[in-house]
Amino acid sequence: MAVQRRRTPRPTLDKPWRNDFSTVPAEARRAARYTLQLVANRPECLDRLEDPDFTGALWALCLPLIDPAVLSSLQATWEVGTAEDASDEDDAYDIDDLPDFLGSRDHSRLNRKFARHARSYLDRILRPVPAPVLARLALQDGQAPTHPGVTVLAECVGLSDDDTTLLDFAEKRGQIPCFATFLRELKSQGLRANFNHLAAALNIPLAHIKQALHRRSPLRQLALLRPTRSRDDLEDFVAPDELFTEILVMAPADRNALLAMIVEPTPQPGWTLEDFPHLQRDSHRLRHVLAQAATRQVEGVNALLYGAPGTGKTEFALAIAQAAGLHAYQVKSADDDGDGLSRDGRLGAFLLLQRLLQGRRDCVVLFDEVEDAFSSANTMLLALFGRRSGGGHGDKGWMNRTLESNPVPAIWITNDAESMDPAFLRRFLLPVAFTTPPRSVRRRMAERHLGDRQLPPALLDELAADAALMPAQLGAAGRLLGLYDSGDPARTVREGIASSRRLLFGSASPRQRQSATVFDTAFLNLAGGIAPDRIADALQRTGQGRLCFFGPPGTGKTEFAHLLADALGRELVLRSTSDIVSKYVGETEKNIAALFNDLDTERSILFLDEVDSLLRDRRQARHSWETTQVNELLQRIEQFPGIFVAATNLMDGLDAAALRRFDFKLHFRPLNGNQRQALFAREVLGDTARAGEIPAVIANKLNAMEGLTPGDFANVVRQGRLLGEALGPEAFLRRLMGELRWKDTTGQRPIAA
Repeated sequence: MAVQRRRTPRPTLDKPWRNDFSTVPAEARRAARYTLQLVANRPECLDRLEDPDFTGALWALCLPLIDPAVLSSLQATWEVGTAEDASDEDDAYDIDDLPDFLGSRDHSRLNRKFARHARSYLDRILRPVPAPVLARLALQDGQAPTHPGVTVLAECVGLSDDDTTLLDFAEKRGQIPCFATFLRELKSQGLRANFNHLAAALNIPLAHIKQALHRRSPLRQLALLRPTRSRDDLEDFVAPDELFTEILVMAPADRNALLAMIVEPTPQPGWTLEDFPHLQRDSHRLRHVLAQAATRQVEGVNALLYGAPGTGKTEFALAIAQAAGLHAYQVKSADDDGDGLSRDGRLGAFLLLQRLLQGRRDCVVLFDEVEDAFSSANTMLLALFGRRSGGGHGDKGWMNRTLESNPVPAIWITNDAESMDPAFLRRFLLPVAFTTPPRSVRRRMAERHLGDRQLPPALLDELAADAALMPAQLGAAGRLLGLYDSGDPARTVREGIASSRRLLFGSASPRQRQSATVFDTAFLNLAGGIAPDRIADALQRTGQGRLCFFGPPGTGKTEFAHLLADALGRELVLRSTSDIVSKYVGETEKNIAALFNDLDTERSILFLDEVDSLLRDRRQARHSWETTQVNELLQRIEQFPGIFVAATNLMDGLDAAALRRFDFKLHFRPLNGNQRQALFAREVLGDTARAGEIPAVIANKLNAMEGLTPGDFANVVRQGRLLGEALGPEAFLRRLMGELRWKDTTGQRPIAA
């Protein structure tokens, strides 16, 4: 006997659902399923049918599941004897998915003619939603996300089914306008109501929903969903964050596409660790620790490279990665055109990248321009800088866990470490300060950027002598040469560097002290009980010391500091009060701190001129900030581990506590009689050995000219050069006498005769 196949009942007005939901587009089917599950589990939602926007959205979501033949029957039934009812004039709904007979002529609203019928019919077929219909819909719809980006993300990161469903829900909320309207028009507010409605829509236990949206959950840790807020309606309760929005837009098809979306191509290192000799110990430590952390898969290993812009931090990071045998993955940043990741999505990309690379033993993550992401008011990186984040991700505990649990070692790069919260700074295992490189390194930088441009070596030396120039400016000069052929490459470089300097520092050239005479320690008249060579030997042996040079102007204080730096093989960093003092309260103290913090103490000597204006006797202070400035400088001097030299012309006004901070106090006095005659012989007769040839009248005059300094001789030499004259003994003496008349030897400035 033949077996008769059971016939599938045909849809009717009372049972309008399609027999085969698999033919419905996947996105529309999934949104309709979430809607029906919500209505079935929370039937009180149908009380909102009196709202035309809610009714229109619900109709648009249900229509793909209703058999087309039933829709035709509905149209015929509702049109019989139905006249347009003016009282339904407010039943407006903006939707393009309604069939023609349910929409108005301009298709911008629910047809007033059928609004009452639509509400009644939805209430009839959805109260309740038949369980077999829901079961068949769930079976034919499946669990796989409909968006490829969600699928790839879930597989690569290892998200749970509940997490994946929540991402799918968030994607539908953004992709299907009528679904977003339906969620909004539910008028669900408050955490409890939204959690309950969400659990009902997804058919997931309430406890699982709360766990999936907890701030320590993967969805929140990876910054895929925005934090839940009690004031949100259901539409905004589960909303994509910046990174997830970018993933939905880019729709990566596989793991490589997802990886390419959050990282930017890392250039081949243009420098090696040999190009950073001043960071030799730091580079050795970083290279070995990062390599070990990657090989042994140690969590929470983070390096922080911090310092002024253009000091080579990124180049150093790439060189470290190469030397350690690690492949560098750099988190993508937004460019000027807005391409790449936005500011708020960068930390989320960092965390996602950590997940994607987890288990690998050959890579390191680079996060450059931390302060760029920090500048956004809603960024999660605000937590790093001790401020509140508008997005809610930036609590300290969350950021601490990020720095303590990253499975892949990371190198963070910032220009603004001072603004970062100390609680986070303590969690960086490998901090490296980038200060002004020594002159030898700057010379190598100039050679690397401009050495193939056939420039004279003297120009490269000149550029290396400018401590303010950064590699970026040297690189810009090289590009300028490639685009502009002036016939004189040296002039092009000088003009380009001068323009850049004027823009960045307000001055086209550095302050340069060019003495008109050759400095010789034989013309130092020091009082202090110790010879200059013994001071140099002591500083060479210990590598630290605090010296105070005081005495009249022109006695050789600055020149002797240069001599010490040359003897010790160090660079002399000269700063004056004008470089430090600010008109804003508190800024001077910050500048003092930066002056000492940014110095390479092993390869430099800090020389602070006119220190009397910063170390005035606190007993004479009229304002509190005057005292705090003195206190700050005294503390920095006392704690400074390098070589510090302070110079002043006015010793009497210094704070008493300042004098105790200096290991040596050297009094630079004017020239004595023998020195005056020897220096006169050198500058006028050409050799100190010819001092005996000075006419007796002139020699007697020189012996009586107390108060002359090497600076006075230098002034007279410059005068002769400006006049284009070779000054003879008598002319040279007259000009020395003119210089002496202007000296303040008696406490009163004399008036020239």
